[in-house]
Amino acid sequence: MSDLVSVIVPYYKGEDYIEECLDSIYGQTFKNIEVIVINDGSPEEFLDHLKANKYPDLIVYHQENKGQSVARNKGVEIAQGQYILFVDCDDKIAPEFLEKTYSVLTSNPEIRVCYTKGQYFEKENTEWFLPDFEIKDFLFANCIPISALLYKEDFIKANGFDENLTYFEDWDLWISIIENGGKVYRIPEYLFFYRIRHHDNSLTNVSTQQEEKIAQNRLLIYQKHYPLYEKHGFDFSNISYMILNRNLYKKKYYNVWYRKLTYKLFKPKKFNEIYRQF
Repeated sequence: MSDLVSVIVPYYKGEDYIEECLDSIYGQTFKNIEVIVINDGSPEEFLDHLKANKYPDLIVYHQENKGQSVARNKGVEIAQGQYILFVDCDDKIAPEFLEKTYSVLTSNPEIRVCYTKGQYFEKENTEWFLPDFEIKDFLFANCIPISALLYKEDFIKANGFDENLTYFEDWDLWISIIENGGKVYRIPEYLFFYRIRHHDNSLTNVSTQQEEKIAQNRLLIYQKHYPLYEKHGFDFSNISYMILNRNLYKKKYYNVWYRKLTYKLFKPKKFNEIYRQF
């Protein structure tokens, strides 16, 4: 029999989406799973009703609202599986997602994280560009979605999600696993579906007012993992040089969407203000 996979779903006011998410998980061709929903401060009755009437095997844990990182960490604490998959309550996965990602991990023990190509749905129906893993591009901008299969032991060794971060907790986790020697693989198939909600207050839509916090979290990650960044040429001097020579750098890299985002967040004025703290 195959190993157990624990699928962890952090939940917050997702009544309109959670059943579509759970149906995609329970519809997997890979059957040896447990599904854990961590209710992060929403009313309990809705999930309890779903468990009683539709998903009898569902494991539901209720907690006060503490944020997604705390919820996901709690899910891993509860999980009994050797492998972990996080799926946000408004996203979904293709029926073959677990079968194919599990096959990759078990066929090559050096690979510790496996993700797939992604696609937006609802408001947009286009590709979410998640390129093949390449360490330098990855260190500059995360290309691994939260829904990637990993080993529970690696999650624990990496100390789970850093609850001090308010953005990029998943990026920080993947970096920690890579620092510990893990390799990463992307399956070139659209097996993960990321919801862009119609309404403007969607958790998937980032306000420009949050850019300062985003930049600060980037800096925290850079500081936390500085030896790895330095090893791959992203030491402080090189980063400063790239910022000062931003026009040439922009011309070279501005054609790729995730580099557009990185350029936007690494604004010279913003980082000059942050660096004055040192």
